[in-house]
Amino acid sequence: MSAAAVESRTWRRTAVATVVVADVVVLLAGGAAIAGFVPFAAGALALFTLLALRRPGGHAALGLLLVQVLAATVPSGAPGDLRGWALAAAVGTAVLATHLALALLAAWPVRAALPRETLRRWLAQGAALTLLGVAAAGAGAALSLTPSAWGPWVAAGALALVAAMAWTVREATRRG
Repeated sequence: MSAAAVESRTWRRTAVATVVVADVVVLLAGGAAIAGFVPFAAGALALFTLLALRRPGGHAALGLLLVQVLAATVPSGAPGDLRGWALAAAVGTAVLATHLALALLAAWPVRAALPRETLRRWLAQGAALTLLGVAAAGAGAALSLTPSAWGPWVAAGALALVAAMAWTVREATRRG
């Protein structure tokens, strides 16, 4: 095993752990609104997580993402305060992490080591997308918490953030 690659067992366990931790974040965020909803959400998340991890490139992976979104959004309303937007950012990050982990599990051969350059690029792209989601949640919180007259200025700032993040993603994904 060269130092330029991550052993198969290591990166696969990390990807699986990422999916499980994302499920816990979604469960906690969804359960924050209605405690009685937690057993139903936990059962659905457990079932779809097992199915998605068995075949990360199959329909169960899409089903897991859908269950995560529903488990977090069904018991709560639209975010209107800072706590709501923070939970929305956490759930968005968890769903994105699940998608990225399942995509990596589906795309990379089971027993193959993961080159460090591939891992670096995957993490950089994931971080850029996560920052974009957090910035969007921040813009939503700012729009929710500011006087309506400030709306155009906050929206202009949000568009500037989106442009900056698009540039960041472009730079992180350029070859060479």
